[in-house]
Parts: sequence; C-alpha cells; structure tokens
Amino acid sequence: MAREQTGICSEPNLHGLVLLFNALDGHAALLRRQFSLFSHASSKLAEQFSEANLNTTLAIGAAFWDTIYPDCRPPELESMKPLIAGDIEMPTSPADFVFYIRADRYDVLHLASQQLSALVVAHADLIEQTHVFRFMDGRALTGFPLDPPYIPGRKKRELALIDDPESEFVQGSYMHVQRYRLDFARWQSLTQEQQEHIVGRNKLTGQLQLEHEASQNTHALRTSLRVGEHALLPIVFQDMPFGQLRAQGVVQVAYSKSATAFNQWLQQRVGDGEHHYDLMLDYLQADSGAAFFAPSINFLEDRS
Repeated sequence: MAREQTGICSEPNLHGLVLLFNALDGHAALLRRQFSLFSHASSKLAEQFSEANLNTTLAIGAAFWDTIYPDCRPPELESMKPLIAGDIEMPTSPADFVFYIRADRYDVLHLASQQLSALVVAHADLIEQTHVFRFMDGRALTGFPLDPPYIPGRKKRELALIDDPESEFVQGSYMHVQRYRLDFARWQSLTQEQQEHIVGRNKLTGQLQLEHEASQNTHALRTSLRVGEHALLPIVFQDMPFGQLRAQGVVQVAYSKSATAFNQWLQQRVGDGEHHYDLMLDYLQADSGAAFFAPSINFLEDRS
C-alpha cells in the first residue's frame, strides 16, 4: 500500500525550512536514485529524535518532472503562471525540486537539512532557502490566527492526497509554494478595528465577523475553502511565517489532490484585482511562486 510523505498531512511544527534546488545538467538519473533514499534518511532521523516530530516533503517541479520521470506524469501538473490582476502581481520563480522540512527542535531541523541536502549537493544547486517558524500560538505576523481554521487529520488526507487506487500517483499530492512579504509598517499603522475589517475576523479569537458586518472582500471570505454549505475545496495549507529585520511575511504551502482546486482558490482570492479581491493583498506582496508534485514514498523508492 502506498504511503504518503510525512510533511503533507502532519500537525503544525515550531520550526521549518524551505529549500529550493535546480538540478545540474545531466544529473537527472543520479538525482532519481538519491530521491529514492530521501524518505529512509528522514525516517532514521525521525526515529532518533522522536520528540522533535520531524516531518519532510520532497516535491518535483512541473518543468523538471519529465526530465527525471519521463515515463509518467501527474495529469494536472503544470507550471505556475505569473498572475496579474489590476494592481496585484504574483510572479513565479520555478525550481526543479523542493525540500520542506519541519520539526519542533531547531537543532534537529538543522541536522535534518544538512543530512538531506547532502543527498543532492553533488547534483543540484541550492537556489533559495527560507527559515520559517511558528509565531505565538499559531498566528500570522499580522497578529491574527493563521487561515484557514484547523482541519483534523483524516479530513486532511481526504483533501490533500490522491485516493485513486488505480493511479500510480496514489497518496501523492500537488504542492504549490508562494512567499508573501508583509508591509509590516503599513499594517501596524492601522487600528485594530481597521485590521479586523480587512481580515474579517476578531483579532484575538479568530472568530468570523457576522455576515452583515463583513465586506465581501475580507481576507477570511476571499480565502475560504468552502464551496456551498457543506463542501470544501480539496486543499490543505501548511503555511508558516518567516522573518528577518528587513523582510517578513509568510510562506504559503498548499497541498491538494487536485491542482485545479488551488488555481480556483487563488483566482477567488485575487478576483479582478481592483474592486473584488482579498483586501489583505494591499499589505502582502507575493515575490515567488512555483508548482510541484510530491509523490508517495513508494513512488520515489520504486524508481531509483
């Protein structure tokens, strides 16, 4: 039975690291072999430091997939396209593959990043790394609870993982990674009432504003996963804030059993970019974005 990678449906962690790589020319076959070792190396570390709750994901970029696995391709895997709507711009920065490593101990995170990167260091260039972390009690740097609300484990699996037993991509997941920079000074210049009007939630509790009080452009409504009264878009977010003195924001990581669902959600958020859009995008600027596919552990191990 196929097994999903541990980072897709796991509970939130305290620390994380997003590593983006580009493969060296002619090294695809060698990388394929190294990818087959990734989950075993992760499992050894997770067993050695069980209290750290280490979780990892390896995902392959849309443009690189056919190079490393030319005999098959996830049917909905496509490169992320730059998005422009009104004053909103969301650029892309494709990468050949990504490691998303999370743990509740920073030293274990560092050790895992060293050992897992050592698998590919001779075959790829590290083009970007972003340290992420849990802020306060699971909040964004805006001070509001991270959206969307908590989803229980079984429901996460239903939303994030391909469940067709006949598919060779069963227990895999489409992964989209975007990084948003927060204009913290502008955000802090707002009153709490103004911030709550933009987000559509109570800042302390995260409770949604009453329908008659909320604008249709609030962050909460524009990023909602709800479709009708009972259905949800099949997306699981594993977002974490990042922060340096001069740049801070959030790395948004979305897993889904359908890439189409993420594209639908993103279009819902951006709207027309002028009169109908997520008001939070007046304070957040996307500076990178890429699409990947995270295969099952069995897929990676069987194609060495």
